[in-house]
Amino acid sequence: MSIMGHFRREGDGFTGRIATLGLDAALRLVPAARVSAKGPDFIALVGDNEVGAAWKAGDASGAVLNLKLDDPTWPEPVNARLMAAEDGVLPLTWIRKSEPPEKPAAPPPPD
Repeated sequence: MSIMGHFRREGDGFTGRIATLGLDAALRLVPAARVSAKGPDFIALVGDNEVGAAWKAGDASGAVLNLKLDDPTWPEPVNARLMAAEDGVLPLTWIRKSEPPEKPAAPPPPD
């Protein structure tokens, strides 16, 4: 995992900054109006533009939120976790998509 930003609680949401080799943007996570049980808990915004969503973490990973961020210039969405922290500065960690191991090639049929 790699830290790609830091956030703080602000009211009922979160504010922070994402900084990578190709991106430097202020990001806000605001509560979402949930329309279903599987809907996001937060909407990710850069300015007034929606760039993703976040769900409250329900696992033992130490995460506060699981995020999915997307941009038209990216080949696919980015998954990240906003992690808990003692000092109130919550690190946003990027999660690399792991590829399933390739199956070994089947042996050629006997002659």
